[in-house]
Amino acid sequence: MQKYLTLYLSIVLVLIDVSIQDLGKPALLSGLGDLDFSFLRAPTSPAGSGGDRNLCNCHGAPVQDVLTVSYHGSISHSVVLCMCNNAVTGASVMIDTMGRVPAPIRLYNKAMVSSPAGVCGGAGSSGDVSYYCSSNMHVSVFIHESAHSMDRGKSASSEWRDAVARDTCVPDAYANSNFADNFAQVVVLWVHLVGTGRHLDFGGSKFACMRNQLHQISRYLPATSIHT
Repeated sequence: MQKYLTLYLSIVLVLIDVSIQDLGKPALLSGLGDLDFSFLRAPTSPAGSGGDRNLCNCHGAPVQDVLTVSYHGSISHSVVLCMCNNAVTGASVMIDTMGRVPAPIRLYNKAMVSSPAGVCGGAGSSGDVSYYCSSNMHVSVFIHESAHSMDRGKSASSEWRDAVARDTCVPDAYANSNFADNFAQVVVLWVHLVGTGRHLDFGGSKFACMRNQLHQISRYLPATSIHT
């Protein structure tokens, strides 16, 4: 009993720690959805029927269909696609948009869920499963949610928190929420900078206020690994 109580308290403390985080940094941009990601291309991605239905959290709605999508490119891997009843985004759009997420970020996903409208706050992720509750969401959202799976504890590390502390800004207001969302937003920004050829000087003077964060992301996600 004591073991389970200790585990429960540990989980609660982690949740409290995340919920009260406010990085308190100025936001450089109003958002990342308007950045250029037109360079991203989806690889060949045949989809077959079937997959692990246990990954399909439809937030109370019935699961309508389950597919397994196999992405073939610089890194080949498979992702389960869960189509919920009254899903807001069609299967082909889900497959194509997730395919545009660079493979080193995408490969940690076990499943993606096209949910009914309004059952979550736009999009989210948990346990390497990302879910999308608004129609035809921007590729930057798919990169962000996939980056949470790529995180693997990096955003909680002292090296990441030190990088944030040394900088004077974060990408946008959402990145100010907590270290995990900050990490994911910096990944989104880094993909944009690499794809537009502005990564060599970490975006230049415009992004100098977050150079340490970008430098740290470049160590986790080298520019050469992002095939566009």
